[in-house]
Amino acid sequence: MNVKNLDTVWAKRLLWVGIGITLTIFLVNFYLVGFGVYGDGIGYYTPLRSLIFDGDLKISNEYEYLSHSASNFGGGVRVDKEIPEYSKYTLGLGLVLSPFFALGHFATLILNAFGVDVTLNGLSWPYELFYCLGSIGLGITGLVICYKGARRFFSHNACILGVAGVWFASPLSFYLTLETSMSHAVSQFLISMFFYIWIATPWLKQRRQQVLMGLILGLAGFVRPQDILFAIVPILTVVWGLISRWFSQDMGGKGTKIDWIKSELLPLIIIGFVAVLMQLPQFLIYQWQFGSFFDIPYLQEGTAEGHQGSFQFTNPQILNVLFSGFHGLFSWHPLLFVSIIGLILVSRKFPQLVGIMLTAFAMQVYLVAAWWCWWQGSSFGGRMFANCSFIFVMGLAAFWDYFPRPSWQRFGLISTVFFMIWNGLLGLQYDSGMIPSEAPVTMGQIIQNQLFVLPYFLNHVFNR
Repeated sequence: MNVKNLDTVWAKRLLWVGIGITLTIFLVNFYLVGFGVYGDGIGYYTPLRSLIFDGDLKISNEYEYLSHSASNFGGGVRVDKEIPEYSKYTLGLGLVLSPFFALGHFATLILNAFGVDVTLNGLSWPYELFYCLGSIGLGITGLVICYKGARRFFSHNACILGVAGVWFASPLSFYLTLETSMSHAVSQFLISMFFYIWIATPWLKQRRQQVLMGLILGLAGFVRPQDILFAIVPILTVVWGLISRWFSQDMGGKGTKIDWIKSELLPLIIIGFVAVLMQLPQFLIYQWQFGSFFDIPYLQEGTAEGHQGSFQFTNPQILNVLFSGFHGLFSWHPLLFVSIIGLILVSRKFPQLVGIMLTAFAMQVYLVAAWWCWWQGSSFGGRMFANCSFIFVMGLAAFWDYFPRPSWQRFGLISTVFFMIWNGLLGLQYDSGMIPSEAPVTMGQIIQNQLFVLPYFLNHVFNR
């Protein structure tokens, strides 16, 4: 067997190891807790159930039903807030995962056929199990897409390290294992697909690719509205090409220039039209539920919490979002800072690629930093940046590929494993309550806790 084939074999083995670890953590947690949908995940799940079983989007009855269940592991109630009439969350995640919800219904029918009494109500455990497994499956598929995208530019080993780092040393890991009913894994999958089409296809010349990009971007925005900002990627691509040709005087006469501009703008119009069209259902739903799109809870929460508004665009908390102990992206997940360095290192070799990716990332940072709840609520690190996983994989692959010597590759492996362990221990801190989920904590506390988290967590487990 040659080296190339051996690398492929080991890559597949590592993929299955990653899948095995992810599913094991999820299934053990599902068994101990007794369910898989909780927290914000309830707000995404209940509209789907209501639409299918009740024919409407009123979720008060679903919340009331779920409020009577509590975790088997610790006794925490599932619903600890006021029961809403409508969900403030988008319907997109439920629609994407509806085939898996249907599998849960099919599994429930089979269980009942074999004499296992499971309620056919869309709220029993098989529905939740398959719904969450769908989220995990799409999230892992997104990571495979990340690998394929990075592999177009960087070496096999560097791309493996990049994927492993994002899989187990970024906020995505938590939302692929423990809080799988939230939207982050599916958001990552959709945006990774969007990026892959951008770098791997001649989308500027193919209408079907433009329509597909619009569909994926629109669906991503339907799942998480912040994802619509990735529209900047094709926009900057066209602008970059226009500027390059203009300054190189490679646009012919005046008529040719106008024709070229039209040919470049049309793809953007198609992508934008399709993406915006896909936002209309949610826009109309909000209009119907809350009386006005501008009265949706997300746009009212900031004022309700005593802020001037939900977004402070003139006072973004950028440094806190990236470097504070309060869920700071780079302070909680240091390997992602290495990823940004990696992109900078290869910026001269791939100026357009790096420039556009860093701009897309910066826009996500600015939006989150301008939000009144810049720490992202009850969040394992910078959860709202899971949608940037494709960028992070590219950056890590670039970093580990920049120094190709074998000794550096070994250092890359050791470093990646170290940060995976760091992330795992941090996850234990967060999940066991050793650090608060929605209150400030210093990096000094986090680092000190890392030394004592295992005995604390084991005590937390066995004294439940």
